[in-house]
Amino acid sequence: MEKLVQDGLVGIIAGILTTWIILAAKYLWQQKVTPYLRATRYQGVQVDGSWVGKSKDAEHESDSRLFLTQSAHQIGGSYVFSFKSKDKDFTLDFQVTGYMWEGYLTLNFLPKDKRVTSYATALLKLHGGGTQLVGQMCFRNVEEEKVTAIHMAVGRDAK
Repeated sequence: MEKLVQDGLVGIIAGILTTWIILAAKYLWQQKVTPYLRATRYQGVQVDGSWVGKSKDAEHESDSRLFLTQSAHQIGGSYVFSFKSKDKDFTLDFQVTGYMWEGYLTLNFLPKDKRVTSYATALLKLHGGGTQLVGQMCFRNVEEEKVTAIHMAVGRDAK
């Protein structure tokens, strides 16, 4: 009877350890090996890095900073948008996810602060030999409760 209990415990422990090893191998494969192989095989344009955009006229001033990371076609990163006018002064911070295909980026912007209810989607084209991203951004206009489209242009940060 004692041998049976001992063999049962060894079997249970071996099963748990095997499960942990398989889960660790799966995690490493999905999080490290697959992105590395995808990035190694990728032959397209690299858009990762820092991008900036500024707009200023008599009524307002805005500043955009887009920080992108790239693994082959997959895009991630963050976006900070600052706006100043005589009536408003605010800064929005977004988490960015997206995809790049044939020189076009589709980016989704979700606010990092869950109290902010404005979010956006942009379709941008790579211009100027890879130095600019130009296109349209559609966002939820919380003041008018409608979707508003605006022109968006950012250039590679020279730093």
